[in-house]
Amino acid sequence: MALTCLCESVNGSDQDYVFCNITTFNFTGNESGRCHLQTMDEVLFRLLGPRRSPFFFPVTFTYIFIFITGVLGNLLTCTVITKDRKMRTPTNLYLFSLAISDLLVLLFGMPLEIYELWQNYPFPFGESICCFKIFLFEMVCFASVLNVTVLSMERYIAVIHPLKTRYAITNKHAQRVIASVWVLSLICAIPNTSLHGLQYQYLPESVLDSATCNLLKPKWMYNLVIQVTTVLFYFVPMMMISVLYLMIGLTLARGQKQRKDKLDKNPDSWKIHLDSRGRRQVIKMHCEPHNSSISHASHSIASEINAELIARLKSISNTLYSKTKAVSHARHGSEKKQKPFYFFDGFTLS
Repeated sequence: MALTCLCESVNGSDQDYVFCNITTFNFTGNESGRCHLQTMDEVLFRLLGPRRSPFFFPVTFTYIFIFITGVLGNLLTCTVITKDRKMRTPTNLYLFSLAISDLLVLLFGMPLEIYELWQNYPFPFGESICCFKIFLFEMVCFASVLNVTVLSMERYIAVIHPLKTRYAITNKHAQRVIASVWVLSLICAIPNTSLHGLQYQYLPESVLDSATCNLLKPKWMYNLVIQVTTVLFYFVPMMMISVLYLMIGLTLARGQKQRKDKLDKNPDSWKIHLDSRGRRQVIKMHCEPHNSSISHASHSIASEINAELIARLKSISNTLYSKTKAVSHARHGSEKKQKPFYFFDGFTLS
C-alpha cells in the first residue's frame, strides 16, 4: 500500500494537511518535526469516517422490505386508477399523485441511499446525479405535503359545502391542481439543490477518492433555506390540515346531534326514515339496470304492465259509461246513440 508523507497543521486541525518535505524526514523511523507517514485511507478515515456505515445490514434489509411493499402497493394503486374509469374521481387522482411521488423515491432515491450506506465515499456517479438526488428528495417531499393538504381541502368542501362539489370539485379541476402542485414543488426544490454538489478533500491537492455529495455553499444559506421551507411546507400545511379536519369533525358531530334530537322528539321518524330508505333502494334497484340485457328485460316488463293497465282502465271507463247511460235512459226515457268515450285513451306509463 502506498504511503504518503503528510504534515499536520501547526494549529492541530484535522482538516489541514500538507505534504512533507522529503528531505526533512528520517527514513529510519524517527519523525522529523510533525511529519509522519500515513496511507491515504488512514487520512480519509480520519477526515470522513468509515467508508461503510456500521448499520449497513439492518438498514439495508429494512429498505428492501419497504422497497418491495411500496413498489407493489403504489403500482397496484396506479394500475387500478388508470384502468378503471369509475375510479377516476378527484380524490383518487390525488391518491394517484401521491403514489407517483412514492414511486419516484422508491425507484430512484432509495438505491442511491443504499449505495451510500455501502460506500460513503467516493461518490462515483458524478455531480449531476448528486444534484438530481437532492432535487428528487426535495421535490417529492414538497409534492407529498401539498397533495395531502389539497386533498384535505377537497374533503372539507365535500363535507361542509356538499352542493359545491358538483361544479367545484371535478376531474379537470383536480388535474389542474395536481399540475400546479408539482410545478410549485419543482421550483421550491431548486434553492436547496443549488447549494449541494461534489466535495473533495485537498491534501493540498484534491483527492478524487474523497468525493462526497455534500453541502458546498456557506452554512448560513443552507440554514436559511431549511427554515423557510420548514415553515412553508411543514408548519403551514400542518395547521391547515388540523383546522380543516377539526371543522369537519365539528360539523359531523353537530349533524349527528341534530338527528339524535329529532329522533328523541319523534320516535316514529326513525321507522319512517328506514321505510323511505328501503323504498329508495328498491326504486334504485329497478330503475338503474347494470347492463343492456337487464335494461331490455325491464323495458319489456314495463311495456306489458303498461298495456295491461290501459286495457283495465278502458274496461272500467266503458263500465262507467254504460251505467251512466242506463241512468240517463231511466230518467229521460230516451237514449241517443253516442260514440263510446274512453277517459284514459292514450294513457301511457314511462
